[in-house]
Amino acid sequence: MIKDTERVLVLLLLVIVLLLPLSAGAQNIKEIPVAPSRHDQHSLNSTEQSSRSDGQVQALQGNSSNSLIEGGIEHASEPLNILFLLDCSLSMKEKMKDQTQKIEAAKQVLQRALARIPGDVNTGLRVFGQGNMGGAFFMNDCQQTALLVPLGQGNRRAIIEQVRAIRAFGMTPLTYALEQSARSDFTGVTGRKVIILISDGADTCGGDPCRLIRMLPAYGIRIKIDVVGLDLKHDHGARAELNCITESSGGKYYDANSAEEFIDSVQESVNTAITGRVIQKGNLSPAQSWYHPSEILGK
Repeated sequence: MIKDTERVLVLLLLVIVLLLPLSAGAQNIKEIPVAPSRHDQHSLNSTEQSSRSDGQVQALQGNSSNSLIEGGIEHASEPLNILFLLDCSLSMKEKMKDQTQKIEAAKQVLQRALARIPGDVNTGLRVFGQGNMGGAFFMNDCQQTALLVPLGQGNRRAIIEQVRAIRAFGMTPLTYALEQSARSDFTGVTGRKVIILISDGADTCGGDPCRLIRMLPAYGIRIKIDVVGLDLKHDHGARAELNCITESSGGKYYDANSAEEFIDSVQESVNTAITGRVIQKGNLSPAQSWYHPSEILGK
């Protein structure tokens, strides 16, 4: 009887010993991650991408270097509109300290800037003080301004072609040009509105651009204006006027006394404008491709 009991106990112990690894294995199986469904994978990818994007956007806001722009991230946001407003007055024929003619430097810088802007950003070009570019005759130099390329996408080629044909010519109707930009060029446009103004001097037509910019919000017009002042180291009056434009609109003023500084200033302004809208290289759709002047013009 005792022997039978002992046998039963031994058998029970053997059964317990055999079952223990199976139980541990079952626990380990529960810890192995299970691949999510395709729907869940999409949700997870979106969440992870959003998390990464938020972190990188913060980095961009603290540093707007070219490497961040060229190797940036895709981050959905409201539409962005960048209008380049270029001074083509006679003084733009003058040379900067490195002997580069201002107007020629402007042409090269604008082409390089366009190459950094994602294809889903609306861009446009207005000039003022320009010569006779399209057969139009201007009776009044102080109203000499033209929207050469309206805001839109897929217009990089048109902008570059127009820039190459620009000739420095007349007065500096800065206030009138800004008014036309604010009241006409952005009509019906939604999203962020940015003007990048490139000029080498103050208004020479008696206008007050700073006062104009301060009045715009009262008419429901809100536009951020960055200004690149060319070779204004010793022209304190012009520099103060242009700086006032940026302060009144929430923009930033950049000094450029050489072609190199000019390039850096415009690039920083562009980078700041597109922060949060930078597209990762290698994952570009046709609508989001990076443009280069040679590719746009087919040369």
